[in-house]
Amino acid sequence: MTTEATLDTALEPSGRFGTLRALGGFFKRNLTPKTGAAVTIWRVEARMATPLALLFVATLGRWEGALAMGAVMAVYAAVFLFLLDGERVVHEIRDWTRKKNWGRRWVVEGHRRGTHRLLLIAAIVMILGPFWRAVTFHVGSVPRWPSYGLSVGGSFPHSLLWTGLILGGLYEGVIKPLFQAIF
Repeated sequence: MTTEATLDTALEPSGRFGTLRALGGFFKRNLTPKTGAAVTIWRVEARMATPLALLFVATLGRWEGALAMGAVMAVYAAVFLFLLDGERVVHEIRDWTRKKNWGRRWVVEGHRRGTHRLLLIAAIVMILGPFWRAVTFHVGSVPRWPSYGLSVGGSFPHSLLWTGLILGGLYEGVIKPLFQAIF
């Protein structure tokens, strides 16, 4: 198999080492230093997100910690959107998803289209972290300024839900009383 393999041929299930070689060729051809930096920063963000959020909740309080975490995640969101903008690997993934007709599964006819899009955007913002929001918005061809507004601005409600409500509730209800009982 040559290094000119596309993502489609690299991901087809052949059960042979040719698939790994094709996937390696795909990455060798499409990954750039900006993409490598984005993936490296993503792994740092993923490993430090929960401990940092817990530190913010423990030191600043439940909702102040959530807002501080939202500010940190907003910076990450802007960095990921910038680093992945115009990258070849994003274009390859976009072409692959269009070839697989994944976009058609989200198409809703008639009057429900606007509501469907709002629900989809809300789900993307509230469920996905900053890296995956950037990938989703770039693969979905969302224009630059709306994607920055949704991803960077969406870091705050995302953080209020996951850090303030869920992690803050766990901290106040379970972790803090457990530490008080032990020490």
